Amino acid sequence: MMAKQANDIDGSVKQKAFTFLQKLTKDDAAPGLHIEPIHGAVDRRVRTGRVDDKYRAVLFKIDGQVPTYVLYGIWMHDEAIRQAKITSIQMNPVNGVVETLQAEAPEVVEPEPPAPPEPEPAEPPAPLLAVSVEDLEGLGIPSALARDAVGVTDDGVFNRLLDGVPPWQSEALLALATGSGLEQVRADLELSASEDATKAASEDEQLIAAMEKPASQMEFAEIKGVDELRRVIEDGDFGAWRVFLHPVQRMWVEKENNGPFRLSGGAGTGKTVVVVHRARRLAKDRPDQRIVLTTFTRNLADDIASSVKRLDPQVPLVRLGDQGVHVTGIDALASAVIRSARPQDLGLAAKKVLGTARADVGGRVDNHLWNTVAGEVAELPEKLRNPKFLESEYEMVVLPNGIVDEAGYLRVRRPGRGVRLNKKARQAVWKAVARYREEEALQGCADFAEKAAIAAAYLNARVADEGHVADHVLVDEGQDLKPTHWMLIRALVGERKDDIFIAEDGHQRIYGQKVVLSHYGIATRGRSRRLTLNYRTTAENLRWVTVLLQGVSYEDLEGEEDTVDGYRSARHGVAPVVESCSGLVEELDVTAKTLNRWIDDARASGRSEALAVLVRDKQQRDRVVSGLNERGVAARAVDRGGVGAGGVDEPVVMTMHRAKGTEFTKVVLFDVEPSGVGRTPHGYDFSEEDQADAQKRERSLLYVAASRARDELVITKSSGHGY
Repeated sequence: MMAKQANDIDGSVKQKAFTFLQKLTKDDAAPGLHIEPIHGAVDRRVRTGRVDDKYRAVLFKIDGQVPTYVLYGIWMHDEAIRQAKITSIQMNPVNGVVETLQAEAPEVVEPEPPAPPEPEPAEPPAPLLAVSVEDLEGLGIPSALARDAVGVTDDGVFNRLLDGVPPWQSEALLALATGSGLEQVRADLELSASEDATKAASEDEQLIAAMEKPASQMEFAEIKGVDELRRVIEDGDFGAWRVFLHPVQRMWVEKENNGPFRLSGGAGTGKTVVVVHRARRLAKDRPDQRIVLTTFTRNLADDIASSVKRLDPQVPLVRLGDQGVHVTGIDALASAVIRSARPQDLGLAAKKVLGTARADVGGRVDNHLWNTVAGEVAELPEKLRNPKFLESEYEMVVLPNGIVDEAGYLRVRRPGRGVRLNKKARQAVWKAVARYREEEALQGCADFAEKAAIAAAYLNARVADEGHVADHVLVDEGQDLKPTHWMLIRALVGERKDDIFIAEDGHQRIYGQKVVLSHYGIATRGRSRRLTLNYRTTAENLRWVTVLLQGVSYEDLEGEEDTVDGYRSARHGVAPVVESCSGLVEELDVTAKTLNRWIDDARASGRSEALAVLVRDKQQRDRVVSGLNERGVAARAVDRGGVGAGGVDEPVVMTMHRAKGTEFTKVVLFDVEPSGVGRTPHGYDFSEEDQADAQKRERSLLYVAASRARDELVITKSSGHGY
């Protein structure tokens, strides 16, 4: 077993720690381990072991039917002895959760002494917790902590109060402080009353059994096998997601649903973690099932496939239609379906979508084709002579409704499109659509949205004879998928238990248009849940990024308002820093200085840190890489493929779009307007609604980028260029 505390091992001792633990799993009496009890320790189970001349491991030996060691942490000799003397593992008497406690109570830092007297406010600040000491004690919070917590009115004091308390206690208090009720906390953490059923067993056997409780597993995890042990040690704190799950996360990994399910939550709340763990759980429990795990971009799909393998190398990653897990981007998924179809079947599917029986739909469309068409159709009014409007109208109205002729387009409803079209305008738009399709036929190609629609039509046609090609579909970053993508997902799998599982965050929609799932045969009402605990960013960074979203309404995939109310983080650090610069040269100077400071700090502490600079586009990325290299920082550009370490020796520079799905220890946002509203989107002047939606996406992009930072965030802004 391993405690979460032990997940953060100094980089210089990781290999020695692995060797020590590998020997321990084979024989705890092996020469050189020196597994010894500590005289005067508060817990009789505590032991220390020799990792090397300087470092000692602190462990707890629990004598069940088979002796179990729990690794608590690895420190230099004197600190290890101190930790061993004051730390104990106990079972909470109220709820049976296993937790580590220290004999030295953490110091509660009181607010700074007040400045010279000022007029008192009309009303004193309200306590952060609207509960009583007895309420907290009923959850299992110790009396001393409960008494301190109920009277706190200051965020800073409250945060310091939580330092060092067991993870379940910290999460319970944070949840109560951010709006959750007592019963909701009790249910989320599964804090049932401590049972008497195991009293016949020994104390140590009770302790081992209690480690199976979901709240216990927030702090303790069983490590199975040498390979798993190596992965946990090598991944360190960045790999905690693989072994320590929140009870709510674990619930949605394991729960069976009577149909499609939607899991929402802000950046860093662990949605992708749930999707990856759920894919693994389905693959292990149902090895004969075909599981598709898809997301919006190929890069994200590659990252998820890597995560699946890191979680469990035994999970089979397979081709579409085979038993196991098929991980792919949504557009690649459509292309795979099209390649699998016989030409005559593909032609019939294309006819349903495009009005013409074509099998040559595999080619890539010229990115400027809508622009060309807009210039060729003289009948288009000037305001509609906009490639983004035409593309959006095609993807949101024409393709989802299966329109193949002008008569169909004249009849179709267009709710939410923002631009009213009379008959003459619709006829002109349809002429542009027809011209677009003619040119595609000449070039032997189809765009991504069309391919998804054609793939869906093909799959729907073959169901009666051949059945569906998947038993379960899991979708990550669902907010970015387009209507025809959802048509394809619905066509992949029949309506059944656990058919579709969707993770989404309306605040991170930086690609797709607003979509309502029920319009595409995916009904999740009554089967949805929202995650609110942020695992990635510090509370200071989280506060900064959520301010970006204030004053703007966001919608989820059921068309309901998506808020950031209740989001919280148990981690704390320095506040984000905004550096105002006169122009590009000064921004590069500031960025190089910041990176060098981080690099020096990391090397001095011996810690491995992932550093990144996030920029707007590829051109800016390349300029920044060159500028940093000229200033002695060995930064490298990242486009497609894996991000890699992004460590202190080679910080990475990448676009904000490419950074989606990644995380770094420290991040510089280069050349941005911190308010999130400084950049005016181009090409969206055809309607106020679409322009407002584009502005939302600009905020969302900055939100995505800023939330990549775990510990420290620096923002550079310039008055000399960019805005």
